[in-house]
Amino acid sequence: MMKYKHEDYINSGFYSDMDSDVENHKEKIVKCRKPHKCAACQGDISIGHHALYETGFMDGKPVSCYTCTPCLDKWIEEGDDV
Repeated sequence: MMKYKHEDYINSGFYSDMDSDVENHKEKIVKCRKPHKCAACQGDISIGHHALYETGFMDGKPVSCYTCTPCLDKWIEEGDDV
């Protein structure tokens, strides 16, 4: 379940300090069709759950990661001093 709108997660700046290292950086909210590990907490992201999916190239090689919405929720709430 997502607490915030898709745009809030995408614009959260969760990995903003890494953007300069990743070329052609793209991110979007996806509903997972298979299990993934969260890049932030290393927890499981189950089938059917939403996650922030990020892709790009680092040192000429493709990279991607998933971040679970609970990690993003904490990040957003800390930024809003909640």
